[in-house]
Amino acid sequence: MTEVRVLPDAEAVARHAADALAWRIADARKRGDDVHIALAGGTTPRRAYELLAVIEGSWEHVHLWLGDERCVPGDHPQSNARMVRESLYANARVQPPVLHPVRSPEQPEDAAWLYSREVADRVPDGVFDIVLLGMGPDGHTASLFSGHPALGVTQAPCVAVREAPKPPPERITLTLPVLRGARHTLLLVTGAEKAGALARWRAGDDALPVTLLGPGLDEVACDHAAYDGPS
Repeated sequence: MTEVRVLPDAEAVARHAADALAWRIADARKRGDDVHIALAGGTTPRRAYELLAVIEGSWEHVHLWLGDERCVPGDHPQSNARMVRESLYANARVQPPVLHPVRSPEQPEDAAWLYSREVADRVPDGVFDIVLLGMGPDGHTASLFSGHPALGVTQAPCVAVREAPKPPPERITLTLPVLRGARHTLLLVTGAEKAGALARWRAGDDALPVTLLGPGLDEVACDHAAYDGPS
């Protein structure tokens, strides 16, 4: 059953995410294992990475991946890889972790194939230690949108997305089985504009991609604005 944690505001949600990531890193380090983390884009995750950068005193054995990426050049303002560099890398107290960016993002199918191969080769059994996700007001998560063929992909770790309803229209994303199969999947939801989608998820509306995560969604951390709706 998914745990729902309601926190005072977006800052508290970001701090909870940073603490969750730090705990998973510390746990893997105790075991002497590499830790593989799939990151989300968005404002609240960005703040979580800024906070995590200050918490962590070592990034040894940490591998960062992208849950989804926009098909734009790596230095484009909408690039998730750029956002990770600007938030986590820019604030890291020590040598930052390994980031696995999407190669050739301007070519969705090629990029998805290459990223699938890299995930299969580098992530043990294709299982991430933690996946961090966000949710849009329409209930999409990563770059999985309602009614899109990408939702039906079950074999590849990563898939190309064309004609996404949210710009930019071309993207790549980890697939539902990968998101469901992580050791811990954490969804961050903040802001009153997400309240409708969050209420639909709580009601079990399986038209929403986030609902299709099913029991593979371990935890939702949201603020009061998203949980209670507009005041």
